[in-house]
Amino acid sequence: MDEHNLSEILKASSDATRRSILTTLVQQGPTRVTELAGRYDISLNSVSKHIKVLEAAGLVTRKTLGRVHLIEANLAPLTAVEDWFANLKSIWALQLEALDDILTKEPEMPELSLTVSRQINAPIEAVFNAWLSPEMMGRFMTPGEGMTVEDAVANPVEGGAFSLNMVAGEKKLPHGGAYKVIKPHSTIVFSWDSPFSVDDTLVTLDFTAKDGGTHVALNHVKFADEEQRDNHEGGWTKILESLEKALS
Repeated sequence: MDEHNLSEILKASSDATRRSILTTLVQQGPTRVTELAGRYDISLNSVSKHIKVLEAAGLVTRKTLGRVHLIEANLAPLTAVEDWFANLKSIWALQLEALDDILTKEPEMPELSLTVSRQINAPIEAVFNAWLSPEMMGRFMTPGEGMTVEDAVANPVEGGAFSLNMVAGEKKLPHGGAYKVIKPHSTIVFSWDSPFSVDDTLVTLDFTAKDGGTHVALNHVKFADEEQRDNHEGGWTKILESLEKALS
């Protein structure tokens, strides 16, 4: 059914008198026009006009037996209205579902990350290998003043693990991880496990020969909050400073 016919049905059913006439015809069956007119405090002519509107919408049919006009309800066109309302309800349901998703789902927060870098006056091979050497790690993996490394071990192959115990005063802070990528002498990627880290955190080191030395860029991804990120930023900055001193 096209939009014009749908509009005619809605227009015909918008009037209270016409709705009443249609209800009577459904309940009573085929009825004379004069009998219908007797039910309303309006003229026969006005009732006839209402019936013509219902006829134009296909909601009633007319049978003529001699001089007698019988009007009968025809509800088949109402299927178009039911379908239209059903479509509206489906759209509304989808909108409500989308709204519910917006209101109930946790907003996806961007992962916190940091990047620090330093130009180190040492050959790129020496800077790269220092991150794979337990002896060298024991000398520069000190993220704070007065900190030391009690012991360090490493299996410097992709999939291999490393671990070290940082000491701050009387506290021992175990750190470790696994090497994900070792690409001499340009990239090292490792996981980072510590008392302050979250799951799936990664550290990426990129090495570039520059100005007779080595430029090191360190990117650390995933932190519990901004405070932890800022603390690690200071720690990694100090570690890069210690690395330069260890290689000098």
